[in-house]
Amino acid sequence: MSQRYPGKYYLILLTLVLALSHAELFSQPNRAYDRGLEEIYRGNVSQALDLWYDAYMTDPSDAVDSRIGFEYIRFVTERNMRSYFESATEMYYRALTEGEGAESRVALRQEIDRLRPIIGDGIYRQWTEWWNQRSDRLGVDIRGYWVQQDPTPADGINERLIEHWRRIDTVKRSFNKNSTTVYGTDDRALIYLRYGQPDRRNSGILTLQSQNIKPWLQRQLHAATSSGALSRRSDHLSEPQEFDELIERLQRSIYEFHRYPEYEVWFYENIVPDQADPILFMFGTDVRTDQFSLQTSLEDFIPERAFIAERERDRGDDTIEFTRAGITPALMLQLLYYEQLTRVDPFFERRLNDLRDSVLEQGLEAYRGLDQIFKSESREMVSARQLQIPREKSSYEEILPRIPMTVHQYRFLDMENELQPAIITYIESTPQEAFLIDYHRNMGRTNGNGELFEPSNILENFPLYELKHTLQRYSRAWDMIAQHEDLPPLYLQRNDPDVESTSHFIKPHTGRHQMAASVQLLNHDPDSRTINETPFSPAIRGWNKLQYRQPVPLRSHADSLEVADLVLGYPDSTGFTEPFTFRVANNQIIPFGETLLLHFEVYNLQRRGDSFTHFELTYRILPVDDRGKVLSDQTEFILTLNFINEEIHVIEDLEIETADLSPGLYELVVLIIDTESEQERQRRIRFEVVGS
Repeated sequence: MSQRYPGKYYLILLTLVLALSHAELFSQPNRAYDRGLEEIYRGNVSQALDLWYDAYMTDPSDAVDSRIGFEYIRFVTERNMRSYFESATEMYYRALTEGEGAESRVALRQEIDRLRPIIGDGIYRQWTEWWNQRSDRLGVDIRGYWVQQDPTPADGINERLIEHWRRIDTVKRSFNKNSTTVYGTDDRALIYLRYGQPDRRNSGILTLQSQNIKPWLQRQLHAATSSGALSRRSDHLSEPQEFDELIERLQRSIYEFHRYPEYEVWFYENIVPDQADPILFMFGTDVRTDQFSLQTSLEDFIPERAFIAERERDRGDDTIEFTRAGITPALMLQLLYYEQLTRVDPFFERRLNDLRDSVLEQGLEAYRGLDQIFKSESREMVSARQLQIPREKSSYEEILPRIPMTVHQYRFLDMENELQPAIITYIESTPQEAFLIDYHRNMGRTNGNGELFEPSNILENFPLYELKHTLQRYSRAWDMIAQHEDLPPLYLQRNDPDVESTSHFIKPHTGRHQMAASVQLLNHDPDSRTINETPFSPAIRGWNKLQYRQPVPLRSHADSLEVADLVLGYPDSTGFTEPFTFRVANNQIIPFGETLLLHFEVYNLQRRGDSFTHFELTYRILPVDDRGKVLSDQTEFILTLNFINEEIHVIEDLEIETADLSPGLYELVVLIIDTESEQERQRRIRFEVVGS
């Protein structure tokens, strides 16, 4: 029988083998995930990471198991494996956008929950909605969030992402009073993930100090009765017996509502620049759930019933009802708790003094509801401070010097490339301070003698330093599709500490792409002292980056007049700004007394019968007041010029005499009219004249 039908059975066998191979291939990502976990359980972490990396990178076009990407970055950051940071970043991104299967979908949902503390409820709701809709926008948007958080887009490591996962590791190990968050931690994790280690913290238990509570109450109420506030309410308080009875009742009530809560207060000093008062977060034992959780104010440690003024029904009408007079157990606990924390921070001392003043100085009717009013005020004061802060912040921003930088763009049509839209991007940075910080940190090591030379370009004498400007362009899916680098000179001049290092990039302008411009100061000396332990490369000694979106490109149609963006500058004997022949004022600042130079380009002029093109240029210089309003009725200069050319595209540098302009802010308005087609274009640019 087998001899009679050999081809048939061979075909069946081949089909079965192919089917099994397809099933094995289909399940390969799942098997890779499980095999990696097995290696980790055996203690072979590096082997597991390599296995997972191979599963992701064997064929980059294949779908992946998202669990692998998330577990990979988790293990790498838990063990601070610096050599794996770049691959961890790459695999995390792929896990967001290329995962397939039920396991990947669940893993992505878990990641949304893990990100909630740092993204806020609005973004969280949007991502959750996209997850429910199975929208491809979800993974792209999460990736875009992290790309924009990356402090050094010029390299493959997203240090902010690595920091976030290192914070997750810290909170899972450190904040375990209960398990109420997605991380299996208490609420302290939610704040630590947003801002990292607090500058100060204080913890303890709010106590009553039983041996002192009665004398303390006597002092508080004696002060109140001496002021006349209580005696106006009840004549009974003038009698010692009634006064003692009030003390006893208050003492019993305080013990009834006091829970001996555990507390912990965190203080952040530098989250908001120039903010005198620290931002505080308060955690402690929730009086309703007994869970250690985030609190809104110190009053959260007092049960709500302590604030309610109720008649004690087992007593006669002639009995003193202290709660009706506003002297509630809550009020006494407020005084006690704030008094215990006066040494923790001036905030608590000020609140205690405010409460004492209210009790002692206000009239009797003002007592009613005083505890609740004070509770609301405290919550509002804490909340008002917290509203000033960003949603999250890196701990490394203050460790590594931030290099001041700016980005400027000018749109034009490239006459050497068939008039295709193009854009000039300038990156300007002032890294002198970052250099000096690092130089003095390594005094005596740099160049072997510690002498600080001051040539025009200090990199000539310090070749192990490098200044790098980088420009990157992203697709809609936040894939980097182009990267350009430049190594400009680094200047150090004591008479001009803000002298800039400048790079320019001339590139095609094909749409409104998302862009990143960055600067890095690098020290490649392996023996130099680095900054504190961070996810950054050890060579980085200063950084900055800007994320932005390109403007709409200029139009390139043969029958449509078009005008490039205006470029302003002035003559400078010390040099010029490429690709122009004058000093470009990217910051729109013109020194007083200098001649203003205006570079303009006009395209697609229509010819007359005599083969010449004609256009009219009118410029006006208008003052701008302190509020930024253009004073259009107070023109400083206005002039109309007529141009006759043989070409349909004109490039000109125009001198505008501004010697008579006093220091101040101005707006230059340029109107260009093609007198043949009667088409017109207008461009505006502001500049400031600054005195010496």
